[in-house]
Amino acid sequence: MKIKSSLVTAMALLAALAVPGTSSAACNADPIVFIHGYSGWKSQFDTMINRFKNDGTPSCAIYKFGYNSLFNSNKTSASQLKSFVNNLRPNHNNRKAKLIAHSNGGLVSRWYRVFEGGSSATNRLVTLGTPHKGTSWAYGCFSPACSEMRYNSSFLRSLNGRGCDVSLWSPLDEIIIPQTNAKCGTSRRTSWVGHLTLLISKGVYNDVRRYL
Repeated sequence: MKIKSSLVTAMALLAALAVPGTSSAACNADPIVFIHGYSGWKSQFDTMINRFKNDGTPSCAIYKFGYNSLFNSNKTSASQLKSFVNNLRPNHNNRKAKLIAHSNGGLVSRWYRVFEGGSSATNRLVTLGTPHKGTSWAYGCFSPACSEMRYNSSFLRSLNGRGCDVSLWSPLDEIIIPQTNAKCGTSRRTSWVGHLTLLISKGVYNDVRRYL
């Protein structure tokens, strides 16, 4: 009977450890959420994430948010980001999240912060090559998110400059045209690299760390 009782107790303990949100599963660090750009994918941030880990950021603090940028509007994706952040925060004792967003992911993040309650759930947003004031490149595609990235779109007019925090931009960005349209809030010219290279550049990573 004692052996059976001990076995039951051990199984109950293992089950408790497996349940997200329990005190034993809590991560004592601010959650960091990486958000890809238009037609992007979550693994594009892997190089930067590995640098964070090598510099001491615990794996339990790192999250990658994916969304369907080819079919959904940024408003829909922002609502999904809200649910994503709300679900992970209890595992961090409700610490506020830090967002690192590339390109269109920065617009998703801003809409979340302004219209989906994200300003109270986050304490930092760093954008990399985000078309805060639109880009001519967005006239070459025709999805809802593309329309929202165009100059003076109703989406950008609704944001009206709000929701920004720290924006990093590159003079060699071939997607954000003009490149200075990636400025919003506290802006910094980062490494002279192309749009996708913003994701893997060591210099850009150093700037992200500086502001995070």
